[in-house]
Amino acid sequence: MRKLAVAVVLILTGCTNSSKKEVDLTFFKWNIHESYYLKFNSSDTLYYIDVYGFKEETFFTILNRDEKERIHNILNTITFPKNHVYESQVDDGETNAFVLKDENQTRKLKIHGHNGPNRFWLFAKSLDNIKSVHKFTKTDKKIDLEEMNKMVIMKLPSNFVVDTLQ
Repeated sequence: MRKLAVAVVLILTGCTNSSKKEVDLTFFKWNIHESYYLKFNSSDTLYYIDVYGFKEETFFTILNRDEKERIHNILNTITFPKNHVYESQVDDGETNAFVLKDENQTRKLKIHGHNGPNRFWLFAKSLDNIKSVHKFTKTDKKIDLEEMNKMVIMKLPSNFVVDTLQ
């Protein structure tokens, strides 16, 4: 009986879908109306970090199987371009940024003002659609956004001085 139980366990673990890569995706969207991050890491939890204005609030929701599979399928097939940044000369418009980490590498892309590969604009729209159909629950969990912030937050020059009216 013991040998049968071991055989069943080995068969069941051998049948699991090992083609699924463990991924960690951080998505950032900014425009005049909203500013937020989405964090997805191969589980069924999607984190939403609202940073519009001067706040930073974290929320989460549970993705259904179809949404999770859709994101995984895109992440398994999308190819990142050699350029990491596509920007327009005008600061008007929308910015989307992606940081994708898997077992082997970290890939990054920042697109702005309708510049950059169309597949990433479509992916951003699909992530935004998933966000818009969910009700999120507030959490105190802190999400590491350091890698993304290096791409999207402008550093002040070392000689920058705030001119105060004295």
